[in-house]
Amino acid sequence: MVCTTTRRRLLAGGVAVLAGPAISACGRGSSADDVPMETVTVLTGAGFQGREAPLLVARAQGWFRDEGLAVKVLPGKGSGENLKLLAAGQVDVATLDVNAAMMEASRPDGIRDFRLTSVLHQRNLACFVALASSGIRTPSDLADRRLSYLPGGINHVLFPTYAKLAGFDPSGVQWVSNPVPAQHAALLAARKVDAISQFVPAVESVRSVTQQDVTVLPFVDWIGDLHGSAMAVSTATATGRADVVRRFNRALLRGLDYCMQHPDQAGTVYAAQPETQGQQADLATAELTALRGYVTPLRAGQVGHFDLGRVARNIAILLGAGAIPIGLTPDDIIAPDLVE
Repeated sequence: MVCTTTRRRLLAGGVAVLAGPAISACGRGSSADDVPMETVTVLTGAGFQGREAPLLVARAQGWFRDEGLAVKVLPGKGSGENLKLLAAGQVDVATLDVNAAMMEASRPDGIRDFRLTSVLHQRNLACFVALASSGIRTPSDLADRRLSYLPGGINHVLFPTYAKLAGFDPSGVQWVSNPVPAQHAALLAARKVDAISQFVPAVESVRSVTQQDVTVLPFVDWIGDLHGSAMAVSTATATGRADVVRRFNRALLRGLDYCMQHPDQAGTVYAAQPETQGQQADLATAELTALRGYVTPLRAGQVGHFDLGRVARNIAILLGAGAIPIGLTPDDIIAPDLVE
């Protein structure tokens, strides 16, 4: 049995306006207005946390459906694992940290068969969070401490660069691996680690778990012009399914903009999704509110669009820190024409 979704639009002044909710039609007669839904599987950056809300909100609000897409959202495992799954063809779209993607594409045997399309975060979100009572106040205080990390996550991948620019030796750090992002705050609360890998917008959630004051050490304090997360597709998808990618990005950025403009409502929608497993709406709202400054373009530009000049500077920072070799260019990894 073939299932299609009917979507009827009215054209007013050249703008498509949704006239009514999509109607599922299985085994029924079709018409000129019947549009078969195209399935797209996408990975979040890491698990389901408030900052991943744009994907789930865009789906819940029907904006992917409006574009003829049936989107399945899966919990990501960090940039390293996400890129492996994307390269293996197990997902259509993956959320990657831009810097992790650059570093991977620059390795002699690295994965290069991908393109970044829309950028979610114009500034990098990575940070370490410690209990205020731990005595950790500056990056150099992380030396020889126990730090949690998400395997393949940007905090771990970028740590040597961060340590070099902040002026301390990273070799004595004891790394404690945990693949479940939501469990890192509990490790900190139990003092099983001295600091945790985290993203700045999630700090309020960490305070909620630890019930203590915390110290936050953002990477951007030392590595200023780095991007955060972006959406990636395989090179084959970028060329062979370009229209699908553009429709996906259009709906996603609609969700991103909604989350920035209406964090209270977006937090409620996010918390109601089955994937979030009863997470608190107010914590999702707090994360989305804190995210706004990371999403807004630093210069004139549109939300979700790469500034290729900044991408070049991002590459130069990694090159200067010894994180990547000479040779990578923005054209090697960015496909800006897939975002409208």
